[in-house]
Amino acid sequence: MFSVNPGIGCKIFLTMGNGSIILKIDSLSKIYKSRHGEINALNKLSFKIKRGEVMGLLGPNGAGKTTAVKLIMGFMAPSNGEIVFQGQNLLMTDPRKQFGYLPENFRPNPNLTVREYITIQSRLAGCGKKKNIINSLLYAVGMDRFKNRRISDLSKGMGQRLGLAQAFAGDPDFLVMDEPTSGLDPIGRNQAIDLLLEMKNSGKTIFFCSHNLSEVERLCDRIGILVEGRLKFIGSVADFLKKWSATDLDESFRKEVMCSPF
Repeated sequence: MFSVNPGIGCKIFLTMGNGSIILKIDSLSKIYKSRHGEINALNKLSFKIKRGEVMGLLGPNGAGKTTAVKLIMGFMAPSNGEIVFQGQNLLMTDPRKQFGYLPENFRPNPNLTVREYITIQSRLAGCGKKKNIINSLLYAVGMDRFKNRRISDLSKGMGQRLGLAQAFAGDPDFLVMDEPTSGLDPIGRNQAIDLLLEMKNSGKTIFFCSHNLSEVERLCDRIGILVEGRLKFIGSVADFLKKWSATDLDESFRKEVMCSPF
């Protein structure tokens, strides 16, 4: 079972008061060039995330969600626009040292054991290789029983739990997660959501992409709807339902996507 442990890690940066802006995206665009011409993956994306809130980015396949995450993480440069984290332009800094990150396709070194991999991630996060920190991370995601198992022998769901553990290494205050419950069974999915809710309640800021609308309803303070690289809506789930005079998020999402003029 997933459970937050007070000894999960060490701080990477100083926590400030909730409600201040921790991340600002301003007119962010990304254009890919192909032999068939230009592909506008993101078109003037703008939003702000407040410290201590959970924001989910939703959209159909190809909407630009993963591109947005990669730009925030500094894995690629934007064609235009600006990303500001804690008042600093991310083009001038390295956010990967300050963020907890879970990619859409988590692929750790298969030759390492679970404990070896988390030990490395803990050291990269600036926490050394203290045994209590390693054990706390693995316990938090229900992988403490498998710490000596080779990664190549893990199931997809167990691998996703390991991905969550490495994202929490260093106890970052800002988490960026692309499909965090992908590959988990229903029990594991609910446990992961409960863990993220506990982190939210402890003051963490979480930005994530998901296709699972039920987890979005449980986790998010605000949502953004991305369609063909453009932000069609940003606000609370309640406001989104009100926009479409609906009681069901799935119905509202479908209407938003199908009614897109572009």
